[in-house]
Amino acid sequence: MKTMTFHLMPSNNCVFLACAGKFSMDEMRSAWREIQRVLAALGWKRILVDVTDLHSGPDTAELFDLAKLFWQDFPETGRMALVVRWDQSTLAKLLETLLRSVGVYLTAFVSDEIAEAWLAEDSTKHHRSASDLLPKTAAQPDMSKGSLSCHVL
Repeated sequence: MKTMTFHLMPSNNCVFLACAGKFSMDEMRSAWREIQRVLAALGWKRILVDVTDLHSGPDTAELFDLAKLFWQDFPETGRMALVVRWDQSTLAKLLETLLRSVGVYLTAFVSDEIAEAWLAEDSTKHHRSASDLLPKTAAQPDMSKGSLSCHVL
C-alpha cells in the first residue's frame, strides 16, 4: 500500500486538506506546515480535513501526536472540520475531545456537506452586518458552541 498523499486547496476563506493512502505522521506534519503557511499568508482561520480516503489511521500514540500537531499554532478563533468515514468515527471522536480540551474548535463529521456548512456558518459571524446587532433568536442560533458528537446526515 502506498504512503499517504495529501492535496491542499485554499478556497472560500478555508483551507481544504484531502489525505489518501496509508496514514503517515511525517506526511501529516508536512501537510500541517503547508496549512499553517497558507493560513498565515491569507489571514484565514478555517480548515477542512478530509481523511475518508485514508486506508489506515493513527495508532493511539500517533493520535496524541496528531492532537499536539493540530494544536500547534492553531488560530485562536479558528475552526477545523474533520470529515471521516463511519469506521473512522471512534478515533475522530477521541481526537475531537482531545483538541477541544485544549481549546481547539474541531468537530468531526461523516458528511462533507454538513462539515462545509458548519464552517460556512462561522464565516457569517466574522463579517459585520446589521444582523450582528440583533439579539440571537431561535432562528439565529449561536454557533460559537458546538457539540462534541459526530454529526450525521
